[in-house]
Amino acid sequence: MKAHSLFLLFVFQLMSFTLNAQPVAKVTNVLFINSTNQNMPWHKSVESGLNKALSKRTFDYELFVENLDVGRFDEVSQKQLMSDYLKTKYKNKQIDIIVTQSPSAAALLAQLSDFFINVPRIYVEPGVQFTPPENSRDAVLQTKLDYKQATASAVNLMKPKKLIVILDTKSEMGVNFYQGIFSVINHDFPHLDVEQWFDLSVVELMAKVKTAPADSIILFTPVFRDFKNKSLSPYQLVKLLVQQSTAPVFSYWQVLLGSGVVGGYVLSGEKIGERVAESIVSYGKNNALNTISDEGLSVYAYDWRQLKKYNIASQSLPAQSVIAYYEPTYFEQNKMLIYSTAIIIFVLSALLAFVLLLNRRRIQLVQALDEEKQQLEFRVTQRTQELLQAKEQAEQLANSKSEFLANMSHEIRTPMNGVIGLTNILLAKGLPEEYMHYLEKIKYSSDQLLVVINDILDFSKIESGNIKLEQRPFSVNSIVSYINTTFENRAHSKGITFNIAVAKGLQLNLAGDVVRINQVLINLCSNAIKFTAQGGVRLLIESVVDPLDRKTITLHFTVQDSGIGIDEQNLSKLFQSFTQADSSTTRKYGGTGLGLAISKRLCQSMAGDISVSSSKGVGSEFIATMKVKVNEQALIDDSQQLALLEPFDILIIDENEADLKLIKTQLSAMGLRCTPCHVVSDAFDLIKQNKFKVIVVESEMTAISSETFFSRIYNINPLLCNKLIVLTANKHGSIDDIAERINIKTVLYKPVLSSVLYQAIRSRVSSLSASHSVQRVTEKPLQGIKILVVEDNAINRIIVTDILQTSGAQVHLVENGVECIAALKLSLFDLILMDIHMPEMDGVEASKIIRNDSDKVIANIPIIALTANVMQDDIANYLSIGMNAHVAKPIKAQTLRETILHCLN
Repeated sequence: MKAHSLFLLFVFQLMSFTLNAQPVAKVTNVLFINSTNQNMPWHKSVESGLNKALSKRTFDYELFVENLDVGRFDEVSQKQLMSDYLKTKYKNKQIDIIVTQSPSAAALLAQLSDFFINVPRIYVEPGVQFTPPENSRDAVLQTKLDYKQATASAVNLMKPKKLIVILDTKSEMGVNFYQGIFSVINHDFPHLDVEQWFDLSVVELMAKVKTAPADSIILFTPVFRDFKNKSLSPYQLVKLLVQQSTAPVFSYWQVLLGSGVVGGYVLSGEKIGERVAESIVSYGKNNALNTISDEGLSVYAYDWRQLKKYNIASQSLPAQSVIAYYEPTYFEQNKMLIYSTAIIIFVLSALLAFVLLLNRRRIQLVQALDEEKQQLEFRVTQRTQELLQAKEQAEQLANSKSEFLANMSHEIRTPMNGVIGLTNILLAKGLPEEYMHYLEKIKYSSDQLLVVINDILDFSKIESGNIKLEQRPFSVNSIVSYINTTFENRAHSKGITFNIAVAKGLQLNLAGDVVRINQVLINLCSNAIKFTAQGGVRLLIESVVDPLDRKTITLHFTVQDSGIGIDEQNLSKLFQSFTQADSSTTRKYGGTGLGLAISKRLCQSMAGDISVSSSKGVGSEFIATMKVKVNEQALIDDSQQLALLEPFDILIIDENEADLKLIKTQLSAMGLRCTPCHVVSDAFDLIKQNKFKVIVVESEMTAISSETFFSRIYNINPLLCNKLIVLTANKHGSIDDIAERINIKTVLYKPVLSSVLYQAIRSRVSSLSASHSVQRVTEKPLQGIKILVVEDNAINRIIVTDILQTSGAQVHLVENGVECIAALKLSLFDLILMDIHMPEMDGVEASKIIRNDSDKVIANIPIIALTANVMQDDIANYLSIGMNAHVAKPIKAQTLRETILHCLN
């Protein structure tokens, strides 16, 4: 039984193998050899016809094409080189049939006595002198031009009075053309004038075609010429001539169609390729080459564009003519669309007729509808007018609100400037302690009132959508430093702790609106400290990278306190405008109730939000989120005019070549001779040269630890540490301990403002030469500067004069714009502080007159707007008329000094 089962299994497998077996298709490998390069149109057309014809057949083939250029380089060495090339390339290939194109290719193949001897060959256009080897299986296709029919077709089509023949008699090919064409002309067309343009240059031909009679035709034969240092093929030459010719141009080769010739009865390269393909297919079936007929290789072919140019009707062409480059008429292009439109019109006409028949029956209904329509239109018009009036009223209210806020801000800030300014002056006078205590209270109350004013203005901007966010580079370290400086002493004075924690791995170098971020944090931390009597307040800074955009980061600021807490029922109204948790909170702690509303709107404008969780009597936790971008700049250019008077050598060490290049560019612009170094081992050799006054170095390195690097510098010479400026992105890293241990004076945190780096370099250079001179400059930063103060308010003049004179400036006072213009004509000033609202002539008009002054010195004096107007539109207007900067009232002395120095620099 087992033996029978095995036998049946064997028979089944054998039958399956037999059924699945398929015959392997034989591939015919054809080698096609051209004697010229692959860009010759005639040879390309023959190759194209061969390829197309073979691709339509059912048998498999592979066509190898070789363009050997032996037709142009007919030297013995060139032929030998081509022979060796063919033998080497096809040594291990199976070739079933070889086709040559042109006499040079045929002669080359005939000389290869050991190159596929037994493979049949087809010689295409080998020349009249060529004879295939005896007893060979080769075939020959000698193409011929039908001069008689080709010339007759052109003459019969155009009915010319003159024939113009372009021909080159200096070549064997040209002589053959001459004999063929003129034997036909002399025999069949003796009645026509004949003009011979033989052996002419391109320039001569172009001149002649311009004057060719319109009732003549030009017969063009292949001519090769050089023109403007370039070799022109016949296709290129005839294309050039047709552009100048007034007479139609005919030729004898289809490949010239498209160059501008009209066409005619032309020899077709593609027909030749098809005839060769038929012979190859026949060989594949019968294993023998048939005689290849040279009949029927010409076709009637015309260029439609030229027919149109010379008004030749297509009906006058011979039957079965091929028209190339045909551009269909609008009707032919859109036939279906036109038919469809006609059908639609017919259907619509029928529907219209049907509607007209029903029209009488619905006249009454239409009239009723018209009456209802008129009533509706009247109501819509009335409602539209009401809406327009409401819109205009809303816009007027919004404008009135903005104007009211601007005026309110100005009117409050002006006396506030007097209160705060005079208070600051008295605080600097060293009065008795009791008076100083009262003055501090006045200053604190004034500052609180200023906070309320700023909150109201911010809220108004946010409500109207006029808040504008900036995208500027900043460091998280700067936020930490600013918030810690602002609240550390305030918390300590209440007996509570204030801590800031930065999550590990947080990206420090960012870009966003750091002013608005600080505004949110100040509000949250201020509230936390205000409502916390014992325990402490903690700020935690974390970040989350956007998974879809690695350059976008969401910052999370968590403010936790152990204060009074908030009832859960009051959390929902916590972020409402002018609202606090309950009325008792307002009475006890004060506040406008705008801070959290503003903070929430600011976070939302930065694609974030604020959330809160709280327990009464336990404390609260606020989480503010906002999106920022990653900043990839180590140095931020914040000034265009920083330069040191005397250039000196400075060494820059940074493994990051992009940062190194950026820092070098900035320092070179300051006039320094920079030596960049990104290899740590090379840095020590450069340092030992002791030629650098300052050394700028990035603290984080991969090749060596920071501690080892700075210790080695210290060991070279401890005094070198006085020259170091260290750049770091890590606020709480080990660099501070290292700097303190080896006496490094300057550590800057990235991203670094170019102005900060500039001041640090000046400080390092000054500390090495004359530190006392720096101190004197710092004490009197405006020493020797002559400033014209234009201010109509007497109290404001006192305050501004005190600030300026205390800083070393020379002050000249005037009360309005007219006096300002007069003062500028009498004396030269370094800078103008310009109030806006003044009698006789305000600050805006005075600034316009100054900027248009014919004296360039006066016209270019820096002008700083000194005004209580703080609305963004007002500030933008001041800058647009030519003012250089804006300082808001109440005036802060430090802000005023910094703005003056910035404008003068």
